[in-house]
Amino acid sequence: MRQLLLAIVLILVPIGAFTAFHLATTPSAASKPGLGDLASLKTIVADVQADVEKGEMAAAASRMTDYEGAWDQGETAIRPLNPEYWGHVDAASDGAIKALREPHPSADKARKTLAALMASLDDPSKPVP
Repeated sequence: MRQLLLAIVLILVPIGAFTAFHLATTPSAASKPGLGDLASLKTIVADVQADVEKGEMAAAASRMTDYEGAWDQGETAIRPLNPEYWGHVDAASDGAIKALREPHPSADKARKTLAALMASLDDPSKPVP
C-alpha cells in the first residue's frame, strides 16, 4: 500500500509542478499582445478626418497617402506582434484608402471608412464590419 501511495505521489507531483509552471508562463487569450503604440497612425487619421470635415478631399487624400506610407513602413514591426489584429487594421486601412482615392470621393463614405479605421486602431481585436 505504501508503495502505491509513493508511486502516485511521484507521478502527481511532477505533473502538478509542470501544469502550474505552464499556466503561469503561458499568456491567456485575454492577454494576447496587441499591435503596440499606434498613436502616430491615429494622428494621421485624425488629420484626414479633419480635412474631410472641411470638405478638403484632395488634402485628405494626400494625407491618407502619408498614412499608407507609415502603415506600410511599420508592417515588418507591427504585423509579427499579432497577425490577426494587423489584418483587421489593414482591412480598415484599405477601405479608407479606397474611399479617398475614388475619382469623386464621397465625404459620407470617407467619414464612415475613416471612423471604422480609427475604431480599428483603437481596438485592433475587432474585425471591421
